[in-house]
Amino acid sequence: MNAAFVQLDLSQAAQYAVDASLLPNFMDTFATSLTKERLAIQDQLTGENVEATRMSLHALKGFVPIFCKPALAQEVIALEALGRKESLQTLRPRLSQLLDMLAMLEQDVHLWQERYHRDPHDPSLFPSA
Repeated sequence: MNAAFVQLDLSQAAQYAVDASLLPNFMDTFATSLTKERLAIQDQLTGENVEATRMSLHALKGFVPIFCKPALAQEVIALEALGRKESLQTLRPRLSQLLDMLAMLEQDVHLWQERYHRDPHDPSLFPSA
């Protein structure tokens, strides 16, 4: 994979896609889900709906680790576990940091998609086996 990606790591996603030709569709679905949950958490930072935040963190835990580098995956997993027992007020500082990391991941995904549309055969876009 190309070092230009800050948070994106497709080595696990490639295992799920089985065939490299499926990866672009995986990325499209991931991009949509990532944006949806990032925006939901961003909205929840100013509210008091801890249950909605828990649901978003749980959703992120289900798919983000497949597409990102280990540090971000660990943070999503840790925050999801913390979210089950801590108040939203306690979580807010780490949620703000998480939003920054998710925004970087989202930028990486869009960069990957742009590069793929320019050259779908670019080997640097696909993890080597």
